[in-house]
Amino acid sequence: MKRQSEQEMKKMYQEWLESGKSKSEFADSVGLVRTTFYYWAKKFSAGEEVSSSGNGFQLLDTGSHVGRGRILAHIHYPSGVSLELYEGVSAEYLRVLLA
Repeated sequence: MKRQSEQEMKKMYQEWLESGKSKSEFADSVGLVRTTFYYWAKKFSAGEEVSSSGNGFQLLDTGSHVGRGRILAHIHYPSGVSLELYEGVSAEYLRVLLA
């Protein structure tokens, strides 16, 4: 099966909302891999659509409680995005960041 574009998946997501079917029933009925449909449904339902330009970022208020201390972790994502976590980052901040 060909890879679906974001617009095609958005259309299928809307069709699913109107169908009254479960996600798995809908995915099976249109020939989609279930996990692919679950991924897009989660993105669309959270209002966090991945933009085709790759700028799917969410602005977080870091406030003054996040200081620049010693780097605790440096994460490189396959997309080229890097994330640095500094010493003193609270568990609550990480929860918001990863939500």
